[in-house]
Amino acid sequence: MIRNIDYFADAFSKIKEIKNELSRVIIGREEAIDHILICLFSGGHLLFESAPGLAKSMMVEGLSKIVDIKHTRIQLTTDIMPQDITGYEMPIWGKEDFTTKKGPIFAGLVLADEFNRAPEKTQSGFVEAMQERQVSIGGQTYKLEEIFTLIATKNPIETGGTFQVAEAVLDRFVFNSFLTYPSPENEKKIAVSTEDFSKLNLRKVCSPEDVLPVRDFLKQPGFISSEHIMIDYIVRLAQASRPEQCRAYLSQSDAEYFVESVKFGLCSPRSTKAFVRAVCVYSFGILGEKMILPEHIKVLAPGFFRHRLILNEGAQYGGLTPDQMVEWLTDRVPIYA
Repeated sequence: MIRNIDYFADAFSKIKEIKNELSRVIIGREEAIDHILICLFSGGHLLFESAPGLAKSMMVEGLSKIVDIKHTRIQLTTDIMPQDITGYEMPIWGKEDFTTKKGPIFAGLVLADEFNRAPEKTQSGFVEAMQERQVSIGGQTYKLEEIFTLIATKNPIETGGTFQVAEAVLDRFVFNSFLTYPSPENEKKIAVSTEDFSKLNLRKVCSPEDVLPVRDFLKQPGFISSEHIMIDYIVRLAQASRPEQCRAYLSQSDAEYFVESVKFGLCSPRSTKAFVRAVCVYSFGILGEKMILPEHIKVLAPGFFRHRLILNEGAQYGGLTPDQMVEWLTDRVPIYA
């Protein structure tokens, strides 16, 4: 069992207020909003994947105003360098000394737009920030803001001037949130809405001081028992997503199909830990439930696994998608051992 479920009562009320206020800016997008709030409260990072013009930037800007977090936007290009993100040392005129110019990564909420336009060398500039919440500049280490959360976007349509996101970087995103086009009803509302935040008068409903205690709680050792039955289920899903271990959880024919279809399973133990925290925030903080249910895990599974299942070329040519593979896997891994 979780040590103190009442701890999430305040988080539930704050998240409800945030969602109500954010709905004034973002129409629809319930799943994407849930993903970004889960990452904010659990200490994770999010990768948005969609065509242009689907309000990803507005979502981040609106959230920064509602939660009172400083935010920056980094427009990634093929020629951007790691020091353009983290910062650099520059000489002081007339002195034999240097001063540090900090980059745009020094903010609470950072939007890295078109992440796949950055080459792998530049993508690596985010790794230390994502994992350690710090960056190294000129041999010195600088801490980022405690609330630091990276929201990256990826355009799956364009291929010219883009690079594949490195697997080591992909694994550090808790969710890959895929945005589709809105329904006709929602698009009509969007067509007559405004993107001018000065006319919306968004209300600040909480601050980082309301978010950080939840993160701190989820970092405590044993905040939830390792014997919790839903932890068993999460671990079974994580291990079954790795071709090297799937045979322990799938039938022989299913395991053979999985190994033939999936080239790599990027769900590391670090990811499993992040998924447990995300599920706790979803169950207790967003839904306000008193327990974790298998349905909660299955709802979050597509966003969590879709960028961690790297399909073989043959499976891709055959029309198989990561989402179909995730659904297939969750249907076959037993909830209870």
